[in-house]
Amino acid sequence: MERLVKRRTALALLGMPAALSLGTALTGCSNNAQDSAPAISATDLTADVKDASLTQEPIANSLTDQTTTHALFDFTSRLLQGTYPIDQQTNVLVSPLSALFALALAETGAAGDTLSQLETATGMDIDSLATYLGAYARRISGEDLYDTQQNGDALALKCANSIWLRSSDDLSVSDDYLATCKDTLDAQAFSAPFDSTTVGDINSWISSKTDGMIDQLVERITADDQLFLINALAFDDVWQEPYEEGDVQGDTFTTEKGDEQSVRMMHSHETAYLENSLAEGFLKPYENHNFAFVALLPKQGVQLADLVASLDGTSLHDMITNPVPNIEVSAGLPKFSLDYQTTLNDQLVAMGVRDAFDPNLADFSRMATLKDGNLAISTVLQKTFIDVNEAGTKAAAVTAIGEAGSTATPDEPEVREVILDRPFVYFIIDNMTLTPLFVGAMASMG
Repeated sequence: MERLVKRRTALALLGMPAALSLGTALTGCSNNAQDSAPAISATDLTADVKDASLTQEPIANSLTDQTTTHALFDFTSRLLQGTYPIDQQTNVLVSPLSALFALALAETGAAGDTLSQLETATGMDIDSLATYLGAYARRISGEDLYDTQQNGDALALKCANSIWLRSSDDLSVSDDYLATCKDTLDAQAFSAPFDSTTVGDINSWISSKTDGMIDQLVERITADDQLFLINALAFDDVWQEPYEEGDVQGDTFTTEKGDEQSVRMMHSHETAYLENSLAEGFLKPYENHNFAFVALLPKQGVQLADLVASLDGTSLHDMITNPVPNIEVSAGLPKFSLDYQTTLNDQLVAMGVRDAFDPNLADFSRMATLKDGNLAISTVLQKTFIDVNEAGTKAAAVTAIGEAGSTATPDEPEVREVILDRPFVYFIIDNMTLTPLFVGAMASMG
């Protein structure tokens, strides 16, 4: 059975991470987020779709697989490399997790070469990707890694997925597609007229799911727009050891061009020192050690672009999971805040996604059919926000498609200084599963 919904030509993948206010109660990637559901006029097509009765395994089976983790970090590296402009000093912030959720919505409806190319780009086949993301959504909601009967507090991360369809007799959307997206990714699907009210509905949904940190993604809807696939992520966590007033001092951040910028530098002592041939850094945990901020500072003589270009899934995984033994860190992290928006079309094309953007070649037949046309991705848009301060970090994103041998530990470990007073790369990761949530490059504090 298929549902008839209005849609014309373009399929847009949209995703956006957004910052949250400290202390906000967060929920997982599930429709219990409906407690704060926005008032929208669009028709919820998944309201009457029954949840499948599935025998669920402990989520650790999916989330701690090293091959998958390497693939996630590899996707993260390629996404950053495709976004960072090597020829200019520009700040970048993207969310690989948000992008993967949105792409999974697209992959679920793709077939043939279109599906194969999307799977190559994400580094996982659609079943593996959906299984991982479904398990991670359960972790966000508080499920214990190893016990499906044990549920704790939701994590300091909020996630939601939605599908928006133009209400039209020209567009027939598969019920199987909608049911699969709801069962595996907990996605809501809405039928809407795709007029100004739909713009307001989509932005209200985004604002609600990011607790107001990102309040607008869609400015207008064109006659060609038929579908929006949207993921929203919102992160709000406090440091395991927040900075005290005396830990924050004035300092100078120097760009690669030599420009000096005044910053407020937050000083701390961290126990995880990271190093490879091009960079050194540290890992700073958030409360309860569920998440961590990872900073990588290029070594003297190494350009930020060289560090970014060198990153790959295996080296990142090995560096983060194997801090140098017997070395601790006197760390300096500048306070900073950043809004960022980018279109990911070119990055995905560089990763091998070609047919999905071509109306003559795209195959989203498992998703929907269009009476007088063919569905193809027009835009993959991501909007992000981050605020790093004394208390913790708020970050949000919306994407729309639009180990070493051990030695005896000395009584006093060596302490090295890593002060982020020049361009650096940073990540926010899940400290338990190593899932990368955000990755950024700070070239300037101006």
